[in-house]
Amino acid sequence: MSFQGTGTEQKLNIEQVVKLFQPDGLIGKVFKGFEFRPQQRMMMTNVIEAYNQDSIALIEAGTGTGKSLAYLIPALIWASRYKERTVISTHTITLQEQLVNKDIPLLLEALNLKLKVALVKGMNNYICLRKLEDAQLELSLFPSDESEEIQKIDQYKNSTVDGSRSELPFLPSMAAWEKVGAESDACSHHECPHYQSCYFYKARRNAEDAQILVANHALLLADLSKRAETNNYYNVAILPGYRRVILDEAHHIEEMATEYFASKLHRLDLMRNLGRLASDKHHRQQGKLPLLKEKLQSVFNKTPPRDVAAVVTRLTIDLPALRHVLNDQIHQTFESYINFLDNIKSPEKGSGEESSNSEQKLRILPAHQTHQKWNEDIVPQTQKLILTLKQYKQGIDSIEYDLKAVDHDRMHDQTKSIRLDIQAFALRIDGAIKFLNTFLMMLVDPNVVRWMEAQKYKTITNILLVDANLDIAQALVNHLFSKFPSIILCSATLTTNLKFDFIRQRLGLTEKYIKDKKITENRYDSPFDYQKQAMLVVPTDMPSPLDSGFSQAAHEHIWKIIQACRGNAFILFTSYSMLQNCYNALAKRFEDNNFKVFKQGDTNRQDLLNQFRKTNYSVLMGTDSFWEGVDVAGDALRCVIIVKLPFKVPSEPIIQARTEAILSKGGDPFFDYSVPHAIVKFKQGFGRLIRNKWDRGCIVCLDTRIITKGYGRYFLNSLPACERVFAEGTTAYAKMTEFYKKTYHLVKQNPFSQ
Repeated sequence: MSFQGTGTEQKLNIEQVVKLFQPDGLIGKVFKGFEFRPQQRMMMTNVIEAYNQDSIALIEAGTGTGKSLAYLIPALIWASRYKERTVISTHTITLQEQLVNKDIPLLLEALNLKLKVALVKGMNNYICLRKLEDAQLELSLFPSDESEEIQKIDQYKNSTVDGSRSELPFLPSMAAWEKVGAESDACSHHECPHYQSCYFYKARRNAEDAQILVANHALLLADLSKRAETNNYYNVAILPGYRRVILDEAHHIEEMATEYFASKLHRLDLMRNLGRLASDKHHRQQGKLPLLKEKLQSVFNKTPPRDVAAVVTRLTIDLPALRHVLNDQIHQTFESYINFLDNIKSPEKGSGEESSNSEQKLRILPAHQTHQKWNEDIVPQTQKLILTLKQYKQGIDSIEYDLKAVDHDRMHDQTKSIRLDIQAFALRIDGAIKFLNTFLMMLVDPNVVRWMEAQKYKTITNILLVDANLDIAQALVNHLFSKFPSIILCSATLTTNLKFDFIRQRLGLTEKYIKDKKITENRYDSPFDYQKQAMLVVPTDMPSPLDSGFSQAAHEHIWKIIQACRGNAFILFTSYSMLQNCYNALAKRFEDNNFKVFKQGDTNRQDLLNQFRKTNYSVLMGTDSFWEGVDVAGDALRCVIIVKLPFKVPSEPIIQARTEAILSKGGDPFFDYSVPHAIVKFKQGFGRLIRNKWDRGCIVCLDTRIITKGYGRYFLNSLPACERVFAEGTTAYAKMTEFYKKTYHLVKQNPFSQ
């Protein structure tokens, strides 16, 4: 079968490709249980047109549409015919693995195509063999808590081909992985003795031979940033060169881009990086600098020549002394930020009194930068920290400078690896210096938002300083939308109130930014029969979420809902504190009535989901990460409770800044940003329930604003058409019981049910 169009232009024959989805087509012969879906066929037509016409396609495809196959088939055929590489970028690793391990291999078989596909991960996902070697030497000299994990990783390396963290038979601690994980600023590339066997470079070579690359949004953004720096849009950057881009789970792009392009400094990260250079544990020095001293003494059998002896002295006396000064200055500087935050947030409290909140945030405004305590405390303390960091870095640089001048091949060979790591840390110190200098500058750019966060732990308060750019739309247009011929953005949740206006405005997909490229919009409802399979319930006797009695009422209604659905329910919260309060209020009642409760935070997300799936009459309480990317099919999930409409917290610094930006342009921040954003999130939560044609269940929203406020109709208009019950709890939950009885036949018909 020929998929090529007529003429000399690069075009796929839409009619020929679409035939693959006919009931008797190639796809149905390979995919077990494949069902013909008109929505899937139409979406694939949109993708082919975007490839053929070098255009941008926005596509919302409801759950069950089969959007992965709809974009994979054109991408695979195009790569085979025209030798142009496509990058498929997703938000979750779950979807990436499904594409690479299941969907693409089956499609290649069905289409009889010989294409290479690569799942591309960032460098820090791989074991660095050089660092692993050094870590073992370091642990032999300075035993630490990570010794056992490092040994396990070393044993694993002998049996792995991939060499990535996700393939480890256990989840390593951050401290252990930092010692062995590959890092771009500590990589000597071709000069490394392990270059040929390096797991990362093996993966990169594999990617260079692949016609389809599957990556996550963060890695794609890193690649785009690198290309922008070098004005290289054809050859290798972080990823091999590509011409076509498919963004699945595209509703995450704005947040991911904002996060990626922001500059940050963590107190704990700074301390951890300095600790990896040198620290005092178990009454002795540990880290890269003490290890360098040990290596120098070993090379020269404890009697180094004068020039090396001078370096050893500085490693023994000067740098440790300066490190103690630096540690004290870090403490004093970040304490000044904590005191400033407490003073601004609670001016009536004394500076030494701690706030009761476990997390506080403060957006830095020009008024704060002229505040007396800012200029008398923050500025001088930060300047002292900058000066001390510079002195420490200069001390490290001088050691490297002096060692380079030593004419001793064996010494250079023995110390090259550890010195590379030390220089990488020195560069990070330099990055911290540059960030702190920027953070002290007066804010003048309205597109920049700056804030500080305090996160209280048992023994320390971590301070996070952030400097972020709000103008993500322009950056995406400059680096992505204007640089590649075809870009497809798809998701189950791209529209609000059935329109693409919100996502287009946020990403810069408007005439203001893009004048010479065609942009198409297409929206496809889920093929599932929501009228029969789902019921939306809103108990009208719930108080407003703004009422002080909301939480207590919510707890009682949740208990009644769980009784009505007999468990197998998600309860989705908008904050962890709300989740914890509900758990404290209901855990005993659930336990006494044989409902097993799983709570976010008890273990990792995948373990929680696996336990939930296997346990009948169970309840899973979750916050942000459980609103999407979670797939529990069948009667294991028959109810989703949404406690509150998922509005962003208005006091969040980034939300404040976006609100002001919208106001400055004459817009309405609530209707132009808050409501659309909440609708997308609400649709994601709603979408957890129905995952196939045999699923059934109720979505219960305890937030009555969805029916009492004018904007509530936008939420309701954005949902699939299903039976709706807006009534007092007693009546509503009786209706739920009836619904479960009349839909039980769907459970019995499910061929995958036990």
